[in-house]
Amino acid sequence: MIGANFFRWAIALMLGFILTLPIEGAAAQRKYLSLGTGNPGGTFYFIGAGFANLFNKYVPEVRVIAESTAASEENFHYVIRKKMDMGLISIHVIEPALEKKMDLSGVRLVSLGHTSDRHWFVRKDSSIKSIADFRGKRVALGSPGSGTLVSSKMELGAAGKLGLEDFKPAYLSFTESITAIKDGTVDVGVISAGYPVASLLDLARTVPLRLIPYTDQEMKAIMDAYPFYVRVIIPAGTYQGVDTDTLTRGIVTAIFCRQEMSEDLVYKLMKALYDHSKEKDAIHPQARQWNLENMFRGADYTTKYIPFHTGAVKYLKEKGVWKETK
Repeated sequence: MIGANFFRWAIALMLGFILTLPIEGAAAQRKYLSLGTGNPGGTFYFIGAGFANLFNKYVPEVRVIAESTAASEENFHYVIRKKMDMGLISIHVIEPALEKKMDLSGVRLVSLGHTSDRHWFVRKDSSIKSIADFRGKRVALGSPGSGTLVSSKMELGAAGKLGLEDFKPAYLSFTESITAIKDGTVDVGVISAGYPVASLLDLARTVPLRLIPYTDQEMKAIMDAYPFYVRVIIPAGTYQGVDTDTLTRGIVTAIFCRQEMSEDLVYKLMKALYDHSKEKDAIHPQARQWNLENMFRGADYTTKYIPFHTGAVKYLKEKGVWKETK
């Protein structure tokens, strides 16, 4: 009797093992990929998490993990050093990487999308009305390792001839910048992200705010100095209490990846993103800018240093929108 029970138990165990093989095998074959995003208070984080969900839904052989980081510069360095597979990265961080003589040969461009828009913000009762008024004030610039910090230095130098010695710099993340304005520990907060920024929407509901615009002359100086910037208007009413249009700059955001990602995989990731526009556009208002019409905005600058991945080229040719860049 014991022998018969044992025999039946052994058969059941063997069948269970056999039946689980395909499932375990599929899990073992699934490729895990990291996608660098940004601070949870910014647009990168929302877009990156949403894109990762689309990739996972429509490319079942991968599992993309959206990682919160210090954003552009950190993501770029991680991809260069092969510590991350992909990253949302504002293209202006190419400049300081070149100055540091970093090797970009292992990086490829997947796509170009929304702009990260500069938000300098102050309390409504602040005496600060312009960039020139930053002198001597406590100014948030972005967190260490962020593209926001890199661009803050560039922009203030070009627009206002301001160096770090001209004000009191605070190296704060988006979330920390919001808190510092609430607490009055800085005079000027900063966020560089596609509008509307969720954390700034929330702040404006509780703390009366103003956005500090660039003048036309300042914008010209910035764009003359740095060709990767584009002109952006944040419309009146985007944030509660901000009743005038705000002239600012935008920087095109890219998805960069490691060169060794396969052509087939990158092609499938592109297809997952761009063949499901309704789902993509529902992620965030700025996700709508990730469309085929905007694919080559900023490409002439970017591809001088980082070419498109062959998988992206295959997809764009299939869609009939591929064009050679300069």
